[in-house]
Amino acid sequence: MTSPRGALRALALVLLLAGVARPGDLAAAVGAALDGAPKVTIGAQVVDEATGAVVFAREAARPLTPASTLKLLTTGAALAALGPDHAFETRVVAAAGPRAGVLEGPVFVVGDGDPTIARRFEQDPLLADWADALWRAGVRRIRGDLVADDRAFTGPRLHPGWTSNDAERWYGAEVSALVLNDGCVDVRVAGAADRPRVTLEPASGWLALEVAARVTPDRKRHVFAIDRAGPERRTLRVTGQVWTKAGGQEVSVPAPDPALWFVWVLAERLRARGIELEGAPRRAAPDEAAPGLTLHRRPGSLRAALLVTNQRSQNLYAECLARAVGRRARGDGSWEAASAAVRAWARSAGAAEAEVENLDGSGLCRDSRVSPRALVAALRAAGAGPHGALFRESLAAPGEEGTLRGRLRGLPAGVRVRAKTGTLRGVAALAGFVEGPGGRFAFAFLGNGGDGGRAAIDAAVSALARAAAGGT
Repeated sequence: MTSPRGALRALALVLLLAGVARPGDLAAAVGAALDGAPKVTIGAQVVDEATGAVVFAREAARPLTPASTLKLLTTGAALAALGPDHAFETRVVAAAGPRAGVLEGPVFVVGDGDPTIARRFEQDPLLADWADALWRAGVRRIRGDLVADDRAFTGPRLHPGWTSNDAERWYGAEVSALVLNDGCVDVRVAGAADRPRVTLEPASGWLALEVAARVTPDRKRHVFAIDRAGPERRTLRVTGQVWTKAGGQEVSVPAPDPALWFVWVLAERLRARGIELEGAPRRAAPDEAAPGLTLHRRPGSLRAALLVTNQRSQNLYAECLARAVGRRARGDGSWEAASAAVRAWARSAGAAEAEVENLDGSGLCRDSRVSPRALVAALRAAGAGPHGALFRESLAAPGEEGTLRGRLRGLPAGVRVRAKTGTLRGVAALAGFVEGPGGRFAFAFLGNGGDGGRAAIDAAVSALARAAAGGT
């Protein structure tokens, strides 16, 4: 693990050496920065975008754990395969329109893998506008079931390479072709005089709430936890102590079986709008055909999904994009087809086959491996392609919304960094672009072991930024 003193020495050396932008001096500065984490394996490649020359390389061809920098391959492949104007489509379909206000069921909700039906994009309460649309279409009663159809994606909803702990966190939400609110219910916990006030958004009968937490007048004892319990893990249990004066704090918890949860929430919205549902929410049977009349269609923006994937590093969005690429390229929405299609794009971008082993689309799988050289090839291909401006803009920038908001402060004026972070236990990665009046660089740094060498990697990027500023 890099000591604070070692990281400071490395940064000071970088600032000293990076005062000029000659290639040899820049390579020495980057190398000195990375040497600040001697117990971490840091693979690296830096390429001059103007000339294509390799400015710096260390273990560049070695496949390492990429963490979320793997999303660069997924989003690059999505732009190439689907195009920037691609729209996901989620539909409510029936056999025929309503007669005298009655819609003969079953009514299907057919998912296309759109991850953007979420509170971050929609007004609360979620899906209320869907109920309004059906009401305007003349629906007052549905004589049949409300059926979740997520068969566009196949296979398990959780990747076999993810850990059981991942499944309990927002970043490990189950992947489905029909997904709501990033696959998570938002649990809001607030204090009160007698007992905590806990609400769910969106709420439905699919999830039960059990509040075992107590209130406390002592702010220092304000510690609570939320876990999933009971059959199918459908009971959200709140334990611990909540400060009586605590304002509402939201915790996102993965919803089990997100497609079924989706139609349960929609059923609640229908009832609230005054539409009677005579049947019940359920899943589509494997051989059950969806009817053909579309009553409501909700398009989802690929552009919006790209921004959340790369700037916020949202795993569910990355997995939905990867599955969409797999379906487009191979007609199959499985994990395997998605990985193979993204890997094929990486090869077309110039990555060596032996240097890319992407087992999922997000990088949450700890057995995935990618080399720094492969990441730089993908960056250059996507960044220089017909949709290069959108790809670059989808990456996080220091000081702005996203995963770099608190990093790489104090960069030289006129220099722009756009990059994708990657973080797992023992992994710190950063890959992207540095642009300025003195030069343009594509870079990838993958640190494996110890703390991953994050401080050393940031120091190396700072050296690139000074070079891009023209050495001033």
